[in-house]
Amino acid sequence: MPRPQADRGAGVVYTRAWVVDLMLDLIGYDVSADLGAHTIVEPGCGDGAFLSRIVPRLAASAKEHGRPLDSLTEAVRGYELDPESAERARTVVANLLVQAGASEETSRALAIAWVVQGDFLLDEIDIVAQWVVGNPPYVRVEEADPAVYAAYRERWTTMSGRADIYIGFFEAGLSLLAEGGKLCFICADRWMHNQYGAGLRRHVVDNFALELLLELHQSDVFDVPVAAYPAITVIERASHSSTALATARPTFGASSVLRFRQWLAGDEKKDLSEGDFSAAMLEGRLRADGSWPSGPPERLRLIADLEARLPSLSEVGISIGVGIATGADKVYVVSEPGGVEPELLKRAIGPADLRDGVVKWAGRQIVSPWKGLDLVDLAEYPGAKAHFEKHAEALKSRYVGKRNPNAWWRTIDRPPSDDYKGPKLIVADINDKIEPVLDTKGYWPLHSAYYITSSEWDLEALGGYLLSDIAGAFVEAYSVKMANGHLRVSAQYLKKIRMPKYSDVGEENRLALAKVFADRDRREATSVVARILDVEPGE
Repeated sequence: MPRPQADRGAGVVYTRAWVVDLMLDLIGYDVSADLGAHTIVEPGCGDGAFLSRIVPRLAASAKEHGRPLDSLTEAVRGYELDPESAERARTVVANLLVQAGASEETSRALAIAWVVQGDFLLDEIDIVAQWVVGNPPYVRVEEADPAVYAAYRERWTTMSGRADIYIGFFEAGLSLLAEGGKLCFICADRWMHNQYGAGLRRHVVDNFALELLLELHQSDVFDVPVAAYPAITVIERASHSSTALATARPTFGASSVLRFRQWLAGDEKKDLSEGDFSAAMLEGRLRADGSWPSGPPERLRLIADLEARLPSLSEVGISIGVGIATGADKVYVVSEPGGVEPELLKRAIGPADLRDGVVKWAGRQIVSPWKGLDLVDLAEYPGAKAHFEKHAEALKSRYVGKRNPNAWWRTIDRPPSDDYKGPKLIVADINDKIEPVLDTKGYWPLHSAYYITSSEWDLEALGGYLLSDIAGAFVEAYSVKMANGHLRVSAQYLKKIRMPKYSDVGEENRLALAKVFADRDRREATSVVARILDVEPGE
């Protein structure tokens, strides 16, 4: 059976030269070292952005260490799926070798040996590499050929869930490393936060040393603007001791590299915050069983402190639920209910109804097929029956409809036993900050919103706590960033927040929290929470 063929053209984004140089420096690919004694691998070399910086270093090192250029056949391996890009990369390599003094024959022979046209994730690669470096293609599962994607997942087991293809590149690259060898990639940092990166995070924590995480969300590191939220990651096949964490600011560029490298090379590596970046050392391992926080070191230290001494939300009587998933909002969510029985109409709210800190209901209603926890008998509700039967084809074609052919009019989710009637805080799924809004009228939240209840905390005081930048720091650190710059403020990230028991919060601070919530005063909310937790508001 022929092997499936991949096409990853959509995932090609080229890295700026100064970024490539920084990455080569970070892994020790330096002219002073005998580079020709080992192999460097570039898993997706494209037109040669990385190879064009690798070859001059290798040639200079060979000259310094007395190695003839024609002896370097095993020193480089670059893999490229696209034949035309591979040939362009070979031309770049050959020209650079000629400039370094090699004959045209030797240059072409080395270029052919060094640039392999093939699939890095499926080819059998019998190499032990001292360095693996590159910008793996960012191809989402929706863009991948299903047969090729299945083959990748079968071979690279960290590609779990809806993993993007670069996850496989991490695992494949790490598999080639010699003891003490280093991998350095620049790519989206989503794998550090979301569910599909769980397997890779555990693989790294259990088997390697995570040497550096450099967040570059605001820096101009690619040849074209890309909303990928990149980070440079350095991973070594070695025992782990500590991780250098750094966050680049918008001004971080080629002129910032020297200062950053000086800090990284220092013996003490004290916390540093300068105009272009902030940096700190994190002792010990990151957790293998959860997402990794990211962001400025001062934020990460605050989170580590609060995680060490405060309980989780569930431990202080706080629950978070997601709004009802219907599987067909165009059918269930209506502005004009027609003849549907009023008993089955539930006022619905989503992010569009949460404005200026209050619910401003737009008039949408959910046609609920539920009576309590039981699915209604359509024979008893002719208006609802007519509404659902009008859309029967769409409802029956859903997965939940096929799985329940005798209950095809049901929503995916069943509402909670209290029918959402109790007071609750509503939070939009996607936003710049946590913006809790109090609902006391029993609205049904849609799937794009989360609702928060508590058996212990007063909801207005809780709203004030969540409004603070200290609570927001947890979501910012753990959340996946969206293409528009917004955060996913979903349950899994909200549950990362730590806070005290309500009984441990004095009456004065309780009243202060409720007031800042009513006033929507985020700055004062942060000051009140900082006072309660005995931390600095700016941490």
